[in-house]
Amino acid sequence: MGTINDYRDREHWSFSAINQFLNICSLQFFFDRIARLPKAFTPVSLSFGSAFHRTCEWIGMMRKDGHQPKKADACELFHTLWGRQVAEDGEIRYDEEQDQESVSTQGRAMIGCLVDGMDPDEQVVSVNEAFAVPLVDAQGNVSDKPLVGEIDCRVSKGGKQALVDCKTSGRRWPKDQADKSLQPTVYLYAERQLYGQDIPVRFDVIVKNKTPVMEQHVTTRTVDQFHRMVELVKMSERMIQTGHFLPSEQSFYCAGCPHQVACRAWHREAARVTVGMAA
Repeated sequence: MGTINDYRDREHWSFSAINQFLNICSLQFFFDRIARLPKAFTPVSLSFGSAFHRTCEWIGMMRKDGHQPKKADACELFHTLWGRQVAEDGEIRYDEEQDQESVSTQGRAMIGCLVDGMDPDEQVVSVNEAFAVPLVDAQGNVSDKPLVGEIDCRVSKGGKQALVDCKTSGRRWPKDQADKSLQPTVYLYAERQLYGQDIPVRFDVIVKNKTPVMEQHVTTRTVDQFHRMVELVKMSERMIQTGHFLPSEQSFYCAGCPHQVACRAWHREAARVTVGMAA
């Protein structure tokens, strides 16, 4: 099985691309993935998520090798990786009342919460498991672009497997959030394509309370939901081909979007194009 970088060599779809186009902002999708505009800044959530994910990767590899990670070591690793991420990303936009040190403190507490919440009887089977599978609709038609992704962790307990993705959140998840999420649909579609099996996805969510807490949300998917996902991708492709990119005016993600200047000018740029075409 190849690495995620191997699979990204050709045009493809991923969860992040599908989710950005459908659920975040199709205009942001255009700025990021088609126009490839330079980012004015890096949202702190993105930088934090990168350091957190790398720490989770180390924890997973330790567990895969049969070791129980020490809480102090995991917290110190996050602190180190966060410092590297800050240097790498440069212009990070922090939320109100945040700075580099306060984010490091919060991150160490959240990693500690994750370590405390791990099940010692659970075996880690794989970490960062990459996949590339064809997108096939209900009629058997195959898309030109494959679906590419990477599963954080595959675990086993009592002979039963699950795919696990670690998340951070500013609030507790609603009970149905995992059931509505597109990410498990993508992962479990790939699982069925590769192995012909139906297993659950579990989100290990670390909530950014003053004292962090860990929630676990388990969900599954049906074949009909896989067909719906493929149809959504097919419709997205048609919209992209015809240039249908619209701002999501009240999106939760607007405040942290690094393309705010381009977005504010979007309607004026679009108007000039329309006038030019009419002339």
